[in-house]
Amino acid sequence: MKESLSSMYRDFHARNGKYGFAHHLTTKGAFFKEMVGKNQKVLDLGCRDGVMTSTFASGNEITCVDVDDHALQLCGAKLSATLVWHDLNDPLPFEDGSFDVVVLSDVLEHVLLHEQLVKECNRVMKCGGWFYGSTPNAFYWSNRIKMLRGIDLVEYIDPTHVRHFALDSLAQLLAGLFHNVEVIPYGRHPFSKRWPTLFANDFLWKAQKPEDNLP
Repeated sequence: MKESLSSMYRDFHARNGKYGFAHHLTTKGAFFKEMVGKNQKVLDLGCRDGVMTSTFASGNEITCVDVDDHALQLCGAKLSATLVWHDLNDPLPFEDGSFDVVVLSDVLEHVLLHEQLVKECNRVMKCGGWFYGSTPNAFYWSNRIKMLRGIDLVEYIDPTHVRHFALDSLAQLLAGLFHNVEVIPYGRHPFSKRWPTLFANDFLWKAQKPEDNLP
């Protein structure tokens, strides 16, 4: 399965100009750089070729994971990082409490077993560690109109997406395992903050694994 997914993503990324590209790189990169900080042991899941990773890698110990083996080679040429070829639908190959920070940038929507992945992120984090990520708002106003017109949103948005998230479903998923959950709407539409369910392009999040002394 891993080999098949690797081949599929390698072809998709090459055909659609995804190598060297990250969606909303400036805004999301600034968010991750500020949140991650320095002197952290960081796990970046779904790193692709390391474009987004580069925004927060400096001063940190980075482990990069992706199912696209070619993307990992490109990532290794950019960054000093531990590279792991892995299908994120499978349990993560790391010990409990291995990382200070886990980053999941525009990846959750690609994973069939998304609840398992979030649980795995929690497992491999140290108590008190932080989980940062982003995902598209699949229910953006223009997507809703396209759906009403009978347009296949999977093909329109990205045929590699297997799960669509709204603000509430994302917040609920995170709140089941983490404390201090904050879902932050991002978008260029002037109403993206006021009515995020309709007008935010993406949702960023930050969430903390509870300390040992918390329930």
